[in-house]
Amino acid sequence: MTFVRLLRWELFKLYRRPSSYIGFVLCLVFCAVTLFGFGWTQYKGREVQGLKLDPSQYLNGPFYANFVLNIAFFALLPLVVATVAGSQIAGEAKDGTLRALLVRPPSRVALYLAKALASLLWLELVILFLIALALLVGHVAYGGGDLLVYIWEFKTSGFWRVPASDWPLVFALCALGAGVSLAVVSAVAMMLSAMTDNPVVAHVGTLGGFFISTVLQRLPDQVMGSSFKELLPTTHMNFWHEIYRWADPSGDGMNRGRLVEDLAWCGSLTVVCFGIGLLIFVRRDVTS
Repeated sequence: MTFVRLLRWELFKLYRRPSSYIGFVLCLVFCAVTLFGFGWTQYKGREVQGLKLDPSQYLNGPFYANFVLNIAFFALLPLVVATVAGSQIAGEAKDGTLRALLVRPPSRVALYLAKALASLLWLELVILFLIALALLVGHVAYGGGDLLVYIWEFKTSGFWRVPASDWPLVFALCALGAGVSLAVVSAVAMMLSAMTDNPVVAHVGTLGGFFISTVLQRLPDQVMGSSFKELLPTTHMNFWHEIYRWADPSGDGMNRGRLVEDLAWCGSLTVVCFGIGLLIFVRRDVTS
């Protein structure tokens, strides 16, 4: 019961903190900019990423929402995660409230775990908000229908359609998978937040590491060997794309080996980073 009360308190503090809503505002802006880009494509071009299709054959609400989710996963959501999780400890230290919070029970372990879980729940809320907003905007602008799946990672398999009765489950599973994947970023941000009294250090350090890993991962194998890429976090963070293959009517199905391996890799890194942050926070001399 003590931990539950702590969790509720941490969620309430996120609710009352204005900076927590930056992610929701960015989701609104991102959807608006993407909608403008889709309108430009609809009237100015006849193909996207090599698809020789008339826009009326693929451009609808589900396709728009799926595009927003996949682009935001690398371009927007890491920023949201780093901002929220990176401010959990360093932000309170900077404001001078952390020391007062630790004067009386509960324990530092319970407090750290409550902050970590609150960050993950807030992240999942932002992801669900982004998908719901994109679906709403996409349906208003382009209508509903089947979801045409075209993931660059599976470009050799072409594209396939997911029936309108099935894609809500696909989006729900993708939201959960993206949240689990981005828990890695949250864990790194919490770890850095436990090391410093300046949340900007945690934000910049987390985002810098993420984008460096992303750039190195996308370099050709001739420049950056595949064995080295396997050591990069972002190489394993898009395991949730296998959910789309589960919905592929051709029968290829998910690559369960890849799914289990990448999920275990991300889960282990998340636990290790949260553990290091917890160890630092428990032993840290809080003076602010």
